[in-house]
Amino acid sequence: MTEEESGIDELMRLSQQFTRQQEDHEEQERQRREQGKKVQGVLQGLRDLKVSMALQQLQTLAPPEIIDKVEALKITSGTEDLRKMISGIADSLEKRLESIPADNDEPPVVDAMRTLNILMDLYFSLQ
Repeated sequence: MTEEESGIDELMRLSQQFTRQQEDHEEQERQRREQGKKVQGVLQGLRDLKVSMALQQLQTLAPPEIIDKVEALKITSGTEDLRKMISGIADSLEKRLESIPADNDEPPVVDAMRTLNILMDLYFSLQ
């Protein structure tokens, strides 16, 4: 075997090794994408379940427009609409509570409502 033939054999061996490594890498990438799709499916299922449970609880409490907005969360992503609904309800409650006189022994309910509103806004802005 000549030096040239052994060099060609070495190149062929390296080429085959590279091809195998490339195929392994592509297979791992394919598996990673499939796993990601499965995780997204599970997360979407949990989100749908949470929305369905909330809808059941809201049926007897909330006005139809709130129920419609919550139902729309099934097909939208993100929590911005939910944050706006919560903030809107909290703002409305705050305005209504301002007209109720506070007990002298306890902090005003309006302050508690404002605190709740601020904390909810912070919570949803951090998500």
